[in-house]
Amino acid sequence: MRKIAVALAFVLLASGCTGERAGTSTSQPSATAATGSPEAVITNAPPPAWRLATLPELAGPTSVLWDVVSVDATHAWAVGSEGYSPDRPDDTGSPLILQWDGTRWARAALPAIAWHGRIDLVAADSPSNVWAVGSTAAANPEDQVSHVLHYDGTAWREVPFPQSMSKSYALITGLTVVGGQTWVVGNHQSDVIIEQWDGRSWRSHQSPAECRTGGTSLGGMPNFCTFTAIRAFGPDDVWAAGNGAWKGFKGPLLFHWSGSGWRTVRVGINDQESSFKALGGRSSGELWAVGDNGLAVRGRGGSFEVLPDAPGGALPDVATDPAGVPWLIENSPAPSAALAAYSTGAWVGMPAPQPQDAVGMSLHGIAGTPGSTLMFAVGAADLPTNPRHLRAVMLEYVPGPSIEPRV
Repeated sequence: MRKIAVALAFVLLASGCTGERAGTSTSQPSATAATGSPEAVITNAPPPAWRLATLPELAGPTSVLWDVVSVDATHAWAVGSEGYSPDRPDDTGSPLILQWDGTRWARAALPAIAWHGRIDLVAADSPSNVWAVGSTAAANPEDQVSHVLHYDGTAWREVPFPQSMSKSYALITGLTVVGGQTWVVGNHQSDVIIEQWDGRSWRSHQSPAECRTGGTSLGGMPNFCTFTAIRAFGPDDVWAAGNGAWKGFKGPLLFHWSGSGWRTVRVGINDQESSFKALGGRSSGELWAVGDNGLAVRGRGGSFEVLPDAPGGALPDVATDPAGVPWLIENSPAPSAALAAYSTGAWVGMPAPQPQDAVGMSLHGIAGTPGSTLMFAVGAADLPTNPRHLRAVMLEYVPGPSIEPRV
């Protein structure tokens, strides 16, 4: 099991999510970073910490938060579901959106929604341009329908989505917003979904040529690509993440849109059955991609570095703080959850608290706030019930010593 260099003892907490068990270590990171790694100046102030935030009363027996976005210190949104019953999985669960006003979290008013299900993804580029994507609950995957919602600063409304017009199953895995444009990615059976909202309508994109070329990959499987996450820095600078396989290659991939087409970008890993799950960063010059089993890559100026000794469990999300320091979530099957930041050439563990009455916890989404030290992480705590129920949790970051990369 890989270990994490920690400034604090790495605290492992129970989680309702599956993944690898997190490693622990009480070693201190070196004052001098390894060659090629960002150095950091850490003050002697009290250590930073994550704490539980107060949420409004949510409907039971189960509630979960799946994703969170923050655009400034007084505008953030978290999405998920409430009122879900494991005994009635096909017709329970109501989409949930919470809004932060700088002081408290409150339930957002949603349009009349006649479907049961959940909201999985949220993204925004301003307080008046927020997007969310979810899906209906259904007995069979092919009966699920994707739903897209938009907030214009005044009210939420549903936006028709091309894939929801068909009866076939589409899995939406990524959402990003920049400059008034919205991108959605996912997979429809063996096809990649790439949809762009230009302010008036959806525009479908073709995946890179390698993903569409007929033939077989290593092991005799058909050629394929999957898109699991997306991050846009400008109209002609969009990155997606996932994996792919074709003759001579199998492994995690990045994908880049430069305005004229999508291309595959290898990161130096081949002949591995692994995939990126999330993207973070403030620009293409400091891109971070993470996946399961300790997969973590940093991209700078078109070159990519695989970072050793990343947390070894499931890594569902990554975000950067204003200093450019990446934070990631690790879930393990104990069940447990943890948080880690990368500085001084090592992963620094931070405590992740859970409610006192919980027997486990998982985290699904994390977000930094531009121009602010404010950060949020969301998920759900396992409750001591039979059958097991979940309750949504929100963590907020309390700044301690500054962690500032040196140039």
